[in-house]
Amino acid sequence: MSSPTASLDRRHFLRAAAGLAATATSRAATPLALGLAGLATLAAQRAQAADTGGPYRALVCLFMNGGNDSHNWLVPADAAGYAEYARARADLAWPTGSLLPIAATGQDAGRAFAVPMELQPLRAWYERGRAGFVANAGPLTRPITLAEYKAGTAVPAKLFSHNDQQSTWQSLAPEGARSGWGGRMGDLLMSANQQPLFTAVSATGNAVFLSGSSVVQYQLSGSGPIRARALGSSWVQGSSTAGAILRRTLAASGDNLLQSEATRVMQRAIAADDALSSAFLATAVPAIPATPVSGGSTLNNEGLARQLRVVAQMVAAGQTLGMRRQVFMVSIGGFDTHGNQMRDQPVLMSRVALSIDYFLTTLQGMGLLDNVTLFTASDFGRTLVSNGDGSDHGWGAHHVIAGGGARGGMIHGRFPVTALGTPDDVGSGRLLPGISVTELAAQLGGWMGLNRSELEGVLPNLPAFGNRLPAMMAA
Repeated sequence: MSSPTASLDRRHFLRAAAGLAATATSRAATPLALGLAGLATLAAQRAQAADTGGPYRALVCLFMNGGNDSHNWLVPADAAGYAEYARARADLAWPTGSLLPIAATGQDAGRAFAVPMELQPLRAWYERGRAGFVANAGPLTRPITLAEYKAGTAVPAKLFSHNDQQSTWQSLAPEGARSGWGGRMGDLLMSANQQPLFTAVSATGNAVFLSGSSVVQYQLSGSGPIRARALGSSWVQGSSTAGAILRRTLAASGDNLLQSEATRVMQRAIAADDALSSAFLATAVPAIPATPVSGGSTLNNEGLARQLRVVAQMVAAGQTLGMRRQVFMVSIGGFDTHGNQMRDQPVLMSRVALSIDYFLTTLQGMGLLDNVTLFTASDFGRTLVSNGDGSDHGWGAHHVIAGGGARGGMIHGRFPVTALGTPDDVGSGRLLPGISVTELAAQLGGWMGLNRSELEGVLPNLPAFGNRLPAMMAA
């Protein structure tokens, strides 16, 4: 394996290939697109590998589009804490009769907390030590206080904007970012995989989170790999010979370096896709049960559950494909609850909790629960203050971390004071984050095998945070 000091000419060629790859990337990165995009994988194969010794490991980002109101996901349950919460939330406060207690350890050990009944499936994993909460996380450029915020200290650009904060959570930069921290991790990890094209995998369409300099996100549908039908069909666009002609054309080599290299990686991409499709067919995962979901649906009809099922199948298939490190993304919408929040939020909670429960149970049944860590993310948190029927855009929010690497049964970080006018409140109960996305990403990346120097390359503002956060991940 070559070191990062490979010749400048070679680097220029690989960068040109990466640019060509970008033009080939589409919402469905099928073999035809990946053939061109595969030129970029050569760079990673010649990069210094991260520490990918030991067992297979994967990250799964579950993104809740719209901005989740997590004030109601994790509620202070002691008398004084709940009273402050109820005063601030008014008509948005979760009634005590619909809350289930959880034990708190970590910085808030000894305090009482609770979760809504709709989150009981997650609570069960929490109590078994396989899931935890991350308190008040959000984008930061560096640690700041409320006084510094009011004085105009630098904060992430375009706070409270959906598109920009979705991008900032996924990439550490507003809309228009070219790469995400999941993809940048993939750049360093992909050389450990026998099939590097499957390092970064999306079950929810194109996402900046999985974009890297070399890695190209592979797209899955709800039922598995998205094949290029023309390559495997005997009848295309009214012609019985078009498919065969296309395969011969793609196999033809040319006289110049770029054409020959493109042909080689195109064929490798097609072969990899064929191998993945075969591995999928040979991999059985449990069907999604028809468990009732709040609102009248059943789990087997929920898009998030279907996405997580195909991710579980990809994880299992990866064991026969020589995969060592993978990063996945799934998503669910509907969290922009400016109105009808108390009607809609129980449904959203139920969808997420039951889908995660199915996913973790499936991994456990396959003996892979210790190898996969799932974490939630969202545009932003929301205001404590009600707008009359919902809540408005906020900043910090509570999140879930579950599975293999998570130190479960804990609330990570300091739980904020759930009241108005506190040092945690930048206005209307918008929380000043206590944990940065950068710090959360560093913990996840460290579990994947990246060292501090590599993490600082993936997360450029990491040095600003030092090592202030206790470990969220098991060794």
